Amino acid sequence: MVVRKNQQMLTQRDNMRGGDGTIEIHHILGEGDLPQNSRLFARVIIRPGCSIGEHEHKGEAELFYVLSGMGMAVDGDQKREVGAGDTLVTSNGSHAIKNVGSEDLQLLAVIITE
Repeated sequence: MVVRKNQQMLTQRDNMRGGDGTIEIHHILGEGDLPQNSRLFARVIIRPGCSIGEHEHKGEAELFYVLSGMGMAVDGDQKREVGAGDTLVTSNGSHAIKNVGSEDLQLLAVIITE
């Protein structure tokens, strides 16, 4: 299967999970195309000053691979700066991410379910 860029669905979420601003989610695969035990495969764009608020996943893991930009990631009680090439792995705990740079923070996001 090949999914072309023009076939990907774009959604925008305001104040996602209690965060700031608008987040763009480019769904690389739609629900019907995702493999079993997965819920999301997307490119996420967080504009400067915007964020995905702190939230928790139960029975699933979320992976963020940073494509470009700079962010501040919160994972449980840890707070770390992340940049291009870094990966954030969370499971069954709270996490958040904010763009702290001057360019878009672009992430590859995957949610895997148990």
